[in-house]
Amino acid sequence: MPSKPTVSRSAIGLLLGPAVFLGLYLAGPFGLSPAAKAVLASTAWIVIWWVTEAIPIPVTSLLPVVLFPTTGVMTVGSATAPYADPIVFLLLGGFLIALAIERWNLHHRLSLLIISTVGTSGKGLVFGFMGATAFLSMWISNTATAMMMVPIGAAVIVELTAIGGRKTPPLDRDELEEPNDPLDVEGELLHGFESDAVELPNTSFGLAVMLGIAYGASIGGAATLIGSPPNAVLTGVAESSLGVEIGFLDWMLVGVPIAVIFLLITWVLLVVVLRPTIDRQPGRTDVIDDQLRELGAMTTGERRVLAVFGLVAACWIVRPFVLQPVVPMLTDAMIAVGGAVLVFLIPVDGERMLDWEYTARVPWGVLLLLGAGFSLARGFQESGLDSVVADAIAGLGVTELAGMILLIATVVILLTNVTSNTATASLFMPIAVSIGAAIGVTPLTLMATAAFAASFAFMLPVATAPNAIVFGSGYLTIPQMAKIGFIITLPAILVISAFAIWWIPIVWA
Repeated sequence: MPSKPTVSRSAIGLLLGPAVFLGLYLAGPFGLSPAAKAVLASTAWIVIWWVTEAIPIPVTSLLPVVLFPTTGVMTVGSATAPYADPIVFLLLGGFLIALAIERWNLHHRLSLLIISTVGTSGKGLVFGFMGATAFLSMWISNTATAMMMVPIGAAVIVELTAIGGRKTPPLDRDELEEPNDPLDVEGELLHGFESDAVELPNTSFGLAVMLGIAYGASIGGAATLIGSPPNAVLTGVAESSLGVEIGFLDWMLVGVPIAVIFLLITWVLLVVVLRPTIDRQPGRTDVIDDQLRELGAMTTGERRVLAVFGLVAACWIVRPFVLQPVVPMLTDAMIAVGGAVLVFLIPVDGERMLDWEYTARVPWGVLLLLGAGFSLARGFQESGLDSVVADAIAGLGVTELAGMILLIATVVILLTNVTSNTATASLFMPIAVSIGAAIGVTPLTLMATAAFAASFAFMLPVATAPNAIVFGSGYLTIPQMAKIGFIITLPAILVISAFAIWWIPIVWA
């Protein structure tokens, strides 16, 4: 079972971070300005604490507020401003709307409807679970999606597997616990799973369904601007460092094709490698229909939250060419916050669609982590460290765009398998800007490579919260996840690289 980082690892990181900071700041590389040395030293400290989780990741994310003003890089006002970036409010609004969807169980009904349309073959059901998970992850957190889909998958596996095992699902939704700090970032583990490795049906179908849920959550999160925090990191840094606004529709024009194509590739690989089969005995293929019947007709809460969600999504999509000519200053963040206000106003059966008590489940830590990434990017820019990095990279003689894209995709995917995906994206965004300047290409191409790669970590339970959740179900082992995850990682690098080379420069020209 996955475990928290060991005490020794945290203790080492706790001491190593400040030590490296002092070493770089007091006797750092020659030729750097004091401000550049301060940003380099601060970044090293923050990254060490992020990776080792010496203290909670959100708390580490507050360090720029202390370090940058103390070392003279920028004022406290400049250091804290990125924490209130419009992208932060875009995600906050999306989180609140997603909570309303979860409260009224709309996501459960949508997932069952999607799965019920694909039939009862092993291959079809695996695709159904992947598609349903990916679609939901476009709009609500990957963690919440996986937590909801795993019990549904477990029930279907028990009903349809050809090899015997215990006849009750190993997980119930009530048995699943959210992370102590509900970060939807890679590196967080979830606890509270009950599994019995001896009695569980160890079938190819069960393995394929569970991995399909984990991978579908990560892939779907890459499709929309609010689907995964690394997406927001890219858009925030692009606007602050390059003056480029990437809207909701702009992102979907890239994210949706990548997600759809890679979802199909992942499904094919799972089917080819695992060959999932099910027992076709009469009466054992209607578990999804049974659950739909139990839900009954759509409730008032479901209908109203669906209306709000549909309105917000439609506004995001049509904003550039329908709404903005009428309201020139309208942004995606304004639409998200407006939708969030609506869910607190609309009544449902004598109560509000969402009340403040539910906001305890908002991943506030993610918002702090985003702010830290934006603050680091500003520090790189204002101190001139970005130019230093660009010159250093130019000196390496790496000038081929394709080679640099492949390198970034590979490094980020491998790194995000062992640390926070948002932290990884926050670290690589200012570096990608510098690399773009060094080799004479549009930085957005390299930034997008890092952002998408940060969402595609498939090899270890610690890599993503969805990976940890499905591992906790008991249907797979770490070697199984590592083997299949490695097989899927190779085409992930190629798909991301291909889009970065040929599609993104056209769409985000």
